[in-house]
Amino acid sequence: MAVPDLRAHRGRSRAARGHRPPDRPRARHGAREDDLRALRRRRHPDALRREALPRRAPRAHRAGPLPAAGEARRRRGPGVTKIILNGREVDADPEQPLIHACHTAGTDVPHYCYHPGLSPVGSCRICQVEVRMNAEAPPRVMVACRTPISEGMIVDTDAAPAHAARKECLEFLLKNHPLDCPICDKAGECTLQDYSFDEGQGAGRTVEPRRKLEKRKDLGDVIVLDQERCILCSRCVRFMDEIPKTPQLVVSQRGADSVIETFMDRPLTGNYQGNLADVCPVGALTLKPFRFKARVWNLQKSASTCAECSRGCSITTEVLRNGELKRFRPRANPDVNGYWMCDTGRFAFEHANAPERLAGAALRNGQGWTAVHPIDALEVARDMLVTHGTALLVASPFLTVEEGAALVALGRELGARPMFVSPPKNELADDLLHTGDPCPNRRGLTELGIDGLSAHDILAKIAEHESVVLVGERVAELMGPEALAALPAALRMIVFDSHLLDVPAADVCIGVPIHVERAGTWINIDGHAGRIAHARPAPAGVQLLTRSLEGLADLLTSETRAR
Repeated sequence: MAVPDLRAHRGRSRAARGHRPPDRPRARHGAREDDLRALRRRRHPDALRREALPRRAPRAHRAGPLPAAGEARRRRGPGVTKIILNGREVDADPEQPLIHACHTAGTDVPHYCYHPGLSPVGSCRICQVEVRMNAEAPPRVMVACRTPISEGMIVDTDAAPAHAARKECLEFLLKNHPLDCPICDKAGECTLQDYSFDEGQGAGRTVEPRRKLEKRKDLGDVIVLDQERCILCSRCVRFMDEIPKTPQLVVSQRGADSVIETFMDRPLTGNYQGNLADVCPVGALTLKPFRFKARVWNLQKSASTCAECSRGCSITTEVLRNGELKRFRPRANPDVNGYWMCDTGRFAFEHANAPERLAGAALRNGQGWTAVHPIDALEVARDMLVTHGTALLVASPFLTVEEGAALVALGRELGARPMFVSPPKNELADDLLHTGDPCPNRRGLTELGIDGLSAHDILAKIAEHESVVLVGERVAELMGPEALAALPAALRMIVFDSHLLDVPAADVCIGVPIHVERAGTWINIDGHAGRIAHARPAPAGVQLLTRSLEGLADLLTSETRAR
């Protein structure tokens, strides 16, 4: 049989063969592009064809770094675009992919590889929706995270073909995923569970054994990797590449052998590793401090603000039923921290869960300390302040704006101007979030007229006074317990703190709630107000600091009038 001569076909001019988009090398994180058809390799063994997008629309927006000075990213587009989403007209940002418009309009579209803070890659294929470019165009099932917005497009997220495509993708993702939900820390907040239920993917059709990969792989001080659970969404790889800009994770091997690994098996480093557990949509990356410590449905969650630096990242405080603080997690806020937080703030549990809290108040007597009611302690404090002249008011930088205002009012009654302890900057400052300033409300207190001084300068001022009032959580810690212990016993010291300060100069100690036990406002370095939440009750007998300061001011006013 004669073999056909293909040379003429292969020798056609490029114009005759039609348009061929230029090639580009595979992205470094290894995630595949949308086009899954077999491709001829040209010039480079890993070259892939660029995804075809309409010429009138830009490519899907690539996430950039967090805005400087805490300002939100500004839109580069001319405005909004009108699209039809599930039968209703909605506004869409033309600089964002279609999935962003769906989520903004309150329509849930499943997704794994897509994250609003990272560049889209379209590798998981679970976000497929039915799209028509106009009323006359035929419907097509397309991935929403890689589809740009165009005027008048018609989108149906609940179309039967879209559900069928998503169900097929789920079937492949579940093919090798282990059935260990009862022991997985992600259970209860795992989107693989949720979408499997939504799409009716409750059983598999394959009988082949699941692939065996490494479990409980140690990736450093923070993260544990379970390769069998991984669905290769590449979120973790892109996070390390794009946010802290310290590439340390890779998609190793190819095809069915692909796994997530660190480069040359080196341990992860940096102050943002904990975000890997947040971006992982399944339980492949888990936090060592939280591993097997609690079930997420037993955690009470409250929107709050991080206390570890002046950035004031928006966070979620998660408390177990017994009152133990278990997790701090970032809460999306484009004006402050985007979608991230540092590990310093994430794992700041030591102070919040510290034992031996001061419940109520205590007075010093000849035999030591005696527990009393806070009102009785305030009356003793009033007598000391009236007897021993002008007092020095020293505040903690953890005071809220409301507590600072109450302290300023107390200072007016005493004829004293308060100050707050200003510790030196630490070495944790970076170009992403951490400011290196351990004062969460420096700006808020400064705007109230409360100046910050170092502990050394405050100790020098204490030597010039007969009495001193220390106000706020961790104020004794920031002043230095050893330095306070060296003060003379003749000094009259009144302490409002979360723990008893047993030093010779201390006469009155009144317990206060810490930042997860009270509500208030902190002003961050850029002037954004962040609310802190009452996530758990304070110990029995502890009243709000504002109430204690206002009560002391009222007692002083009554004493002045009586004279």
